[in-house]
Amino acid sequence: MKVVVTGGTGRAGQWVVREMAEAGHEVVNLDLHERPELELPGTFCRVDLTDAGRVYDALAQFRPEVVCHLAANPSPSGQARIDVFDTNVVSAHNVLQAAGDLGVPRVVYASSEMATGLLTEGVTPARIPFDESERRPSPNTYALSKYISEVIADSMALASPGTAWVGLRINNVIDPDGYDRFAAEWGDPSLSMANFWSYIDARDVGTAYRAAAEGTSSGHEVCLIAAADTRAKRGLRELMAEYYDGYDSFADDYTDPRSAFDCSRMRRLFGWTPSHSWRDR
Repeated sequence: MKVVVTGGTGRAGQWVVREMAEAGHEVVNLDLHERPELELPGTFCRVDLTDAGRVYDALAQFRPEVVCHLAANPSPSGQARIDVFDTNVVSAHNVLQAAGDLGVPRVVYASSEMATGLLTEGVTPARIPFDESERRPSPNTYALSKYISEVIADSMALASPGTAWVGLRINNVIDPDGYDRFAAEWGDPSLSMANFWSYIDARDVGTAYRAAAEGTSSGHEVCLIAAADTRAKRGLRELMAEYYDGYDSFADDYTDPRSAFDCSRMRRLFGWTPSHSWRDR
């Protein structure tokens, strides 16, 4: 298949490009910045995704069978909120609208764990592990922008029913060589408590996109993707009780070190399970 990947030089996007190419697909990377040092396979095309005309032009030029949308402003803080919101919402709308209008058969786009609204101070899930049905409002602009991408896809599924839409609520992405950062968190677990000590290896983002791109589905599906385990050395039951005011709402079959995020929907729909863990290093 011909696959367009937006944001293919990013932390997660580069692994989607590699995974798709290794699977034998023809890959086109739409991004603002080319990074030759990454030695990525496929074709690079510089595109400002906030410009609808350029997005339509690029997709019309390459005529992909699958669009994998990852490009976004990845910084939830440290800059004007409107910059985060505008970039993420406008680019998502442009890419999804163009893909639907041009009849692209499958679109897999990046939502976020933050779209759940659970990564808000003091907010906890009704039960651990939790699935895609667990969602709360969030005051965070990045979380809002990612949730709106799901709302956009809901609309696109009605406007372009011939296209299959899959949103991946991607967890905190860790580079394959980035696990050393966990050591500081083991000494101070509060550093990674915001998302209940979860993560996903960047390589597993690649395999998740491939599974969704090569899979069969219709309408609009949204799936959590995360590592199978936590990033903590201590058990999640113990950590939740300590850092979340005695929290103890766990499923009867929960066992440590299982993640708080239930990714079984992704497994049922597309046969995907994460392969990488810091514990295997």
